[in-house]
Amino acid sequence: MNVSTSTVQQQRRKPTTVNAVQDEDAAQLKLGPEFDVTQYTHDGFETALTALSTSEARSLINHTLKKRKNDALGIENTEDDTLDDEEEINANDVLRKTREYMNIFSRFREQQKVAAVAQILRHQDNADLHPFEIAQLGTLSCDGAEEAKTLIPSLAAKRTDAQLQELLDLVREHDREN
Repeated sequence: MNVSTSTVQQQRRKPTTVNAVQDEDAAQLKLGPEFDVTQYTHDGFETALTALSTSEARSLINHTLKKRKNDALGIENTEDDTLDDEEEINANDVLRKTREYMNIFSRFREQQKVAAVAQILRHQDNADLHPFEIAQLGTLSCDGAEEAKTLIPSLAAKRTDAQLQELLDLVREHDREN
């Protein structure tokens, strides 16, 4: 009787992936290769990591969609980056849902406020902050330093409560509810 070797159960060593899981730790800014400060383009060139807040992403997508519409219609660029309901209907489902999410959770709606907050957060005084931390500070509506450090644990080693509160107050000056 011939016995196929495929029917014989053999114990094989499986590659361990425990290290990959343990290496990611948001409290220490170990976020995986997608969030390395130095990124490489498809051409192999080094570039700095760009992390956007929800408000920045919303502004960028709306501006791009408006530009595409204007280019298709042969219209010169207008200052208004808002899109009408007809475009919302014609958008694909993923884009429509993404825009709905960003419209709900974008903290800053006006382009001037988005730019002002980005300038505050990316100021030279904050050069030690990781781009992910900057994007999170621009997205989250933290009331105080303690809340910010709870939501973004890596800030605890970089800022005192007073320094962080001062930064949050500067950002809050541009908040859409104010």
